[in-house]
Amino acid sequence: MSEGIVHADVKFKKHQKTEGKDGATASTGNDATYSEISIPKAGRNQTSTDTDAGDPDSQKGLKVKPGGYDPVKVVLVTLCFLLMGMVIGLRFLYISNLPTKNTELQILQAAYNRNLTSALMIKNRELQELQVKNKDLQEKERALRQQNEELRKQKTPPSCPTNTGNNDGPQPMNCAEGWEYYGGKCYYFSPDKLTWAQSRDECITRGGHLVIIESIEEQIFLDQKTGTKISTDSEDKFWIGLTDSINENEWLWVDNSSLSTSFWLGDQEPDDWKGENPDGEDCARMGEPNGTIDGKSWLDVICNTTQRRICETKSPL
Repeated sequence: MSEGIVHADVKFKKHQKTEGKDGATASTGNDATYSEISIPKAGRNQTSTDTDAGDPDSQKGLKVKPGGYDPVKVVLVTLCFLLMGMVIGLRFLYISNLPTKNTELQILQAAYNRNLTSALMIKNRELQELQVKNKDLQEKERALRQQNEELRKQKTPPSCPTNTGNNDGPQPMNCAEGWEYYGGKCYYFSPDKLTWAQSRDECITRGGHLVIIESIEEQIFLDQKTGTKISTDSEDKFWIGLTDSINENEWLWVDNSSLSTSFWLGDQEPDDWKGENPDGEDCARMGEPNGTIDGKSWLDVICNTTQRRICETKSPL
């Protein structure tokens, strides 16, 4: 006997029905036939009781039929298709959302620009307010300076002693040292040079003020006196207490009184020349070498120019 195969003789009786002439039926038997039964070997000394073991159709789960599908390959192919579908879907989603994102970006950019513009406008308003405040402070400072000058002028200056001589003529001995007397006043002609504002303040510290010219006689006296003190240098002049720095062409004396009689040199003065300073020439000076014939010797000039000065104070008669 071959291994794994059991041969057995099996006898099958085949019955065949016949029909007689009278309609009766009878059965007849044929010879026996033999069949080989193949039984897979289950164990060395163990026989299988599975009667279908020899049937090839009974081993369907053990082998892949020719022309069938491998489950692993099917799963992998399915996963690849799913992955491709996801990639395509994500790309479509990105492309479809791109206009929306661009719109959102434009909205954010516009909002940023509006906020930046608003911030710049606020800063500009603050700057303008500061400029206005600065201008107000400058006006207040100017007003305080004028008040200070008024207060200083109200004090009795100790610069000139009591006059015991002739009040009509120059008498140097009746004024303090360095001062010269004329018409009840004492005058100081400085040898050093300062700006107009510095000269104004320095005269105040001496108990007087920059000279205020009130008559033709006083002007001729000062014109002749300065003519003997200045050099031939055209810029060697003396400051007087006259300015239009507050309002252009509105000339005021240091006591804030308006100019009534003027003694400008020639027909061109004051010319407010702006060649060296865009603010022009806002302060007055005087003096020509040896004086002038008609006494007219005033010129306007930039206030920051350094000049000599004429201080004035009343003589306590």
